[in-house]
Amino acid sequence: MNIRWKVQELAECESTFNVARKLPAWSVVSCDHQTKGRGRFNREWFGTTGGLWATYNVPIDPKATRHWGLLPLVAGAAIMDSLKAYKIPGLRLRWPNDVLVGKSKLAGILVERPSATMASIGIGLNMHNDIRPLEGVTLDPTTRLADLISPCPSAKKFRTILGDSIAEIFHYFVDGGLEAITPMLEAAWGEPKPVVAITDTERICGHFAGVEQDGSPILRKADGTLITVPGITVNRLKELI
Repeated sequence: MNIRWKVQELAECESTFNVARKLPAWSVVSCDHQTKGRGRFNREWFGTTGGLWATYNVPIDPKATRHWGLLPLVAGAAIMDSLKAYKIPGLRLRWPNDVLVGKSKLAGILVERPSATMASIGIGLNMHNDIRPLEGVTLDPTTRLADLISPCPSAKKFRTILGDSIAEIFHYFVDGGLEAITPMLEAAWGEPKPVVAITDTERICGHFAGVEQDGSPILRKADGTLITVPGITVNRLKELI
């Protein structure tokens, strides 16, 4: 898609979300250092110099039948598409908003809706930032792009590459719904893995088997039956191996 993003670059801010929410659709805000970044359920996100910390605003039609809760998967597909050329072994998506390499986290996604007509897609991607202070602090081990590919692009260059992919895959989704991006997602999940879906009231085990039309995870039980866990109830989808 020939989208011209309006870019705002900052040296430092609390969260790129806080800045982006005041801007129109097709704006992107990035910063070198994010002091109060956040992830899903307001978990702390560490955004030190050298990584890509950006929020992309996209327009949404409140009258459309699209399930806008699927936008984290749209963004995940865009990150995978942007990294495809680098052929990184073990690169995959973990429902609903993580990009992993093997068991290590490379990127996280958070989507907020500051108005009825706009969604903000926040992306944090470890690139050249020092991840050593994160050891033992985060839920998952971490990795960074500079340790996986050489040469590693700058955060600014990759922000542009990713913006092009977000615009393209977002339009696929707007035009065709989940079905339009399902092939990309199926390739991105990797091999089926045993997981536990943790809610406020229970722990549901099975092999991850994809997503429903609203983005809720589908688990395959040991007896082969499929169960859908409402995505809104899942605090974390934890892999067991």
